[in-house]
Amino acid sequence: MKPRDQNDEHPEDSALFQQAMGDVKRIHHKQVASAKTQPTPVPSTPVSPAPLEASAEFGEELRYLRPGIQALSLQRLRRGQFAIEDTLDLHGLTAAEASIRVQQFLSQSQINGCTAVRIVHGKGYGSTDRQPVLKSRVRQLLIANTSVLAFCSAREQDGGTGAVDVLLRKSKAAR
Repeated sequence: MKPRDQNDEHPEDSALFQQAMGDVKRIHHKQVASAKTQPTPVPSTPVSPAPLEASAEFGEELRYLRPGIQALSLQRLRRGQFAIEDTLDLHGLTAAEASIRVQQFLSQSQINGCTAVRIVHGKGYGSTDRQPVLKSRVRQLLIANTSVLAFCSAREQDGGTGAVDVLLRKSKAAR
């Protein structure tokens, strides 16, 4: 079978092309076309827990997923698909008092076999300089706690950016 010439089907196209190219002459040169260069990849910055002095803004939505945990877990938590089994309200506490209470609450919740809990930290309107001190502290504590798999700001009807829903690792005792 002989190779088919592209011009066999439409000879009028070939004639038009030849007419258009009429006086064009091929330029001969000794330069070699350079290979396309790929841009140098920029390494991504590894995600690490925030330093203790990090702050959270008033309306900033908190969101965290521990490496190795499926993103679907965080999605389900954000949509309110986990039943909140216990709640801790930190209103009126100092950062030091809140830190102790959060750690105790997380430990006890895990011992009790809770999967999802809520921590109400408030929006910071009553704080000095109206900054959300407890929100920042809660974020740091949750990231540092290995029993926390994921967390996100609560849905608007559940406290919005003034509360955080937390997904906990199942304790060995609860299994």
